[in-house]
Amino acid sequence: MPEQTPPPRESARTVLLFLLIFMWLTSDSQGPNPGYRSARQFATERLERSRHSLDVLNVTRWQDFSPRTTSTPGYQPGTYLNLTGFRKSDGYAWDRLDTFKERSELFSREAKGRWRADKDKDDQDGNSGLVGEIYKNVTGIVVGDWVRYSGDLEKDQRRPLLNLSEIAPGVPWAFRNEEFWTRNITGREGKLMLRLYEKDVLEIDLDTELQTDVVRNISNTGLAREVSAAMTVQDETSTGDGWEMKIHGVHWPRTGVMLMTTTSPKFSGAFGLPHLSTSLGEYASSQKLLNITLGKLVRNMERRRRNDPTDLYASTPDGEGEGMVPAPHCEFVIYVQIHPLVVNLATSSGYFQQQSIIEEIEQELRFPNGAPIPPIPRLQMSTVIFSPDCGFILESKGPPSFSPVVAEHLLGKKQEVWLHDIQSWLLLLAVVIFGQVLLLKIQSKEASTPSTTGRVSLYTIGIMLLADALMFLSLSLLSSIAPNLFPSALLVSFSALMSLGLGVRFVGAVYNVQEPERRDQLRTQQAAEAARVPTRPSATAGAAAISRAAGASSPTPPLRVSNPAPSNNIPIIIPSDQDIDAEISENINTTTATSLPTTNTPQTVEVGPQDTPGFGAVYVKFVLAILFLLFISVSAMSWSVPVRTAYIYLLSSTYLSFWIPQIRRNIIRNCRKALLWKFVVGQSVLRLLPFAYFFLKRDNILFAETDWKAFCVLAGWVWIQIWILAAQEVLGPRWGIPKGWTEEAWDYHPILREDNMEAGGLPIGLAQVPVSTVLERSNTDTSEDLGSRKKKDDTFRSVDCAICMQTIEVPVVVAGEDASSANSVVRFPEGNATGEDPSLLHLSKTNPTDDKPPLKRAADLEYQTEVAGLTSTFPALDSKLSLHKYKSKAFSEVNSLYV
Repeated sequence: MPEQTPPPRESARTVLLFLLIFMWLTSDSQGPNPGYRSARQFATERLERSRHSLDVLNVTRWQDFSPRTTSTPGYQPGTYLNLTGFRKSDGYAWDRLDTFKERSELFSREAKGRWRADKDKDDQDGNSGLVGEIYKNVTGIVVGDWVRYSGDLEKDQRRPLLNLSEIAPGVPWAFRNEEFWTRNITGREGKLMLRLYEKDVLEIDLDTELQTDVVRNISNTGLAREVSAAMTVQDETSTGDGWEMKIHGVHWPRTGVMLMTTTSPKFSGAFGLPHLSTSLGEYASSQKLLNITLGKLVRNMERRRRNDPTDLYASTPDGEGEGMVPAPHCEFVIYVQIHPLVVNLATSSGYFQQQSIIEEIEQELRFPNGAPIPPIPRLQMSTVIFSPDCGFILESKGPPSFSPVVAEHLLGKKQEVWLHDIQSWLLLLAVVIFGQVLLLKIQSKEASTPSTTGRVSLYTIGIMLLADALMFLSLSLLSSIAPNLFPSALLVSFSALMSLGLGVRFVGAVYNVQEPERRDQLRTQQAAEAARVPTRPSATAGAAAISRAAGASSPTPPLRVSNPAPSNNIPIIIPSDQDIDAEISENINTTTATSLPTTNTPQTVEVGPQDTPGFGAVYVKFVLAILFLLFISVSAMSWSVPVRTAYIYLLSSTYLSFWIPQIRRNIIRNCRKALLWKFVVGQSVLRLLPFAYFFLKRDNILFAETDWKAFCVLAGWVWIQIWILAAQEVLGPRWGIPKGWTEEAWDYHPILREDNMEAGGLPIGLAQVPVSTVLERSNTDTSEDLGSRKKKDDTFRSVDCAICMQTIEVPVVVAGEDASSANSVVRFPEGNATGEDPSLLHLSKTNPTDDKPPLKRAADLEYQTEVAGLTSTFPALDSKLSLHKYKSKAFSEVNSLYV
């Protein structure tokens, strides 16, 4: 045996080349591009700037930074700091610093209330404490609206252009034009969200470190701790959720004041934050705290600059720093005032005192032990935002500028309460999905026969499965990335998986039952395409035409071709897919071809009907649709607010249109009722509940805006679909639709015989039943013999169909008589206009004429024999062997009638 050489592996070379290019692009051995610094050099320069800024923070004192403002006397030049962004030459809008502080103090006084005015007068700093009235730990999330403040600006006031080369020399900025700066808020109002983090942070108390005579001046601001937050600002011009940034600062728990800022190469906000405070006590405690935290940060940067040159105090959302080529953006200074809590003391049952009730609530939230506590109050804050380089001031919408009815600044929940609400909502969602599973199980059990299963729309169940699949994927991802929500998210994902598995099985059953309809449509389409193709003239006709053109004296006698009738001995073998039409056609074509004389004509190959795609192809389409929806939905997070809102409404209305395919299915199949009413109403209500939560509940877990009008539209749309289904059951599936818009509906019923040997007689309800006087009616349109024959022989009997649950007239053949005696005999004489072979089929039809081809009628008779015969004639038939024997007999009868 000769040695076989292995085939060449061309793909191995391509893979190797791809790996080499990938390693070359991702390796760190190559040096920086010409004109750019390496990452290590960039980290070294940033470390030097941080050390210099920390030294300035240590040597400066209170009011060393007093820039010239609109309220500064003309003879005072103002004092500045040697920090990036705090120098006079930088050109920042520090002339609005006094306005920022005034608005901040106004918001603090409004939050504390007018009755605390006397306490403020007794306090030298004007910062009376709120001990026992506010949360000490403010870890949580708050949302609200903001408005632009321009009360101190003149109409013709313009900001000078900033020179980044002088502000931050040596930094290779991506661009320098201020028009392209990011985080530049140009709108008049918008949305604001603050996510505060205050766990495992450093805290200092100057009351234990300073002398007694100094403690009095800073008694309320002596306790300070570090705080960080993620702020999202959204206006009309921003995309997605808006501009998101990380801010760092100081929190004074006794007064409820927080002061935070951003930090970047062009603004040393964290190092100059104490000079932006409003009182001496805040300055002293914040300077002491920042000396410790920033000193530790600089040491960490020095230790990690060789391996990890990232900025640990960056303002980017991911915290990775500005990068080696940073993009300039607007800087922010944020002042936050926490509002006193409103506690319902009547529900505390006397267990707590007013001075310690807030502390007990916080203790129970962080370390729950089942202690009885009153309802947890909401978290409320007010804020003022100042941008020193871009020169605008934003403030939360609320009193005193706006009425409390219009807005109440920023409202939210503590993190523990928010997580508890998410867990509770997920548990309720799991119950809702489990209810959907039960309804789907009941419906699939009800649709246990081919007739009832064929009525169900494949796309109605498919739309529901798409939503369940998206829910399963989303909750599975949430359970893996959120440890606090793992049990609840896993339970919901498991419920969605149960619904998905049961739904896929039901859809598979529906698809298999509706397979003959799709094959019928495919054959009809192929026949229409074949009819449009022009036929080529035969060889005999062409030869005759040539001889006539040549002037032959005597015409050539035509060749007589006999067309014998099909033989009665053609075996009918049931194929595996029950395609009786294709089998009969193939046998007839083969017999006819063998009986015809052969000629020297070129052979033509006829392509048979193509098979319809299986359920696997449909499954792949559903998976691709799910991936497409996931990709579009994730991309929609970066779209503008109007476009994203339109997409959400469009997707919601499309999803809640799941009864439209069922309505169309009822019209095409001429079926009054296909689904249980408990399934229709239950699925509609359960699938509307999540929309009701987010569209109607104000403090939902996503802090989404409520829109009761949109929910009414969606609920009304589902309600209209349900009413259409009810009208189809009462008035008919095609009520209100012109007859020319739909095809004629056919309703076949098999002929029953009294001497049926296999059934042992007629079914119960048809045997030995006298003819009803109502059914014994004479047909004036037919002949007198036909009417008398119908009355005399009792060829029609009334029975309640076990499948369609309707009263029908079933043709019955009396024992010992021929099947042609039934009134439903339709004869096609030889030489008819359609050119079809004569056939005799026993059909009970609703239409006055039968314009279907014989093979089509044979397939319909086979289908109705399988559906109606198994349930009425053979109620005890439950084995595959008996089913095969019965179908073989049915097809034999069809064959005998056809041939």
